[in-house]
Amino acid sequence: MMKAFIHRTLLALTAVIVLTANASADPLRTIRIGVPDQSAGSKPFIGGPLGMAYIRHQLEDVFKPQGVSVEWQFFKGAGPAVNEALANQQLDFAWLGDLATIIGKANGLPTRLLLGSRGSESYLAVTRASGIRSLADLKGKRVAVYRGTADQLAFDRALRTAGLMERSLQVINLDWNAGKAALAAGRVDAVWGGVSLLALRGEKIDVVARSGDSGRQNTTQAALLATQHFIDAWPQATQQIVDVLVKNAAEISDPTSRNAWSAEMAQQSQIPQALFLEELRPDDLNFTTSPRIDPFLTDSFSQSVEQAQASRLIRSAFDARQWAEGKFVEQALTTLKLEARWPLYDADGQPR
Repeated sequence: MMKAFIHRTLLALTAVIVLTANASADPLRTIRIGVPDQSAGSKPFIGGPLGMAYIRHQLEDVFKPQGVSVEWQFFKGAGPAVNEALANQQLDFAWLGDLATIIGKANGLPTRLLLGSRGSESYLAVTRASGIRSLADLKGKRVAVYRGTADQLAFDRALRTAGLMERSLQVINLDWNAGKAALAAGRVDAVWGGVSLLALRGEKIDVVARSGDSGRQNTTQAALLATQHFIDAWPQATQQIVDVLVKNAAEISDPTSRNAWSAEMAQQSQIPQALFLEELRPDDLNFTTSPRIDPFLTDSFSQSVEQAQASRLIRSAFDARQWAEGKFVEQALTTLKLEARWPLYDADGQPR
């Protein structure tokens, strides 16, 4: 009896200590967010719901009244630079494509995947002089790809659909701007990359393929990551951030918002508005804008983990389903009365 009493007393004291520790945690002063810079001009740019929050200063509007500042860091070094900042405990949140998030997690970064982005297309731009008309024509050609980013996984998946592998061609590691410059100068035969490649189409350059040609599974997925420390210390602030992003995703999903939102992105990024309109296809908006952690997203990340391990980009695999944390998005959907906006998509990208 005495032992049981002591045991119960110790448990009660432990609970009090934990509650006291939580109550006396340091107040939140700054939220630090890191993203790859996808701009073609002098102003930093990222698309999607987080990009909307940046352009419109929405997070500042939420947190400034609470005495909390929001710091944005845009990285020219894309995913690897963002992961380095996370490893150095310089960021609380990051927006990254699948490969960079996977490499960071596999290397021990204590992150959780809170909100999804899906269906991002990659494109193959080629010089007409190269004679390339399809992915199958890449054998032996010089192709620029930004290694260490989501482009690399999407490129390898696309090659497989044509019966090729990277060793079938000459892959040159160039960042987005350097790759476009090399293509324009004829130093490479082709470049694999994002929507800004569409601006190169003309007398000398064609875009001959895109990742989604062979199915939604071959497109690129991305995510909002948060450190476990931030989530545990400030769950309410985490929820407030996700609420803003889910609301933004709902606006972007509305076809009537295409013109206004694409104009905002064009002004910020110096990428022509017509390219964003081409990417924001009305018939696909409900899929591409879904923030939910559904079977499509977790299956895609799981396959990318396996692909990254098979390509020796990471040493060991991990369970992407355990890494994801969907409760914040689902709470946001309830709070904003958006439960019916997006279905759950299955592994093939079909609504359930």
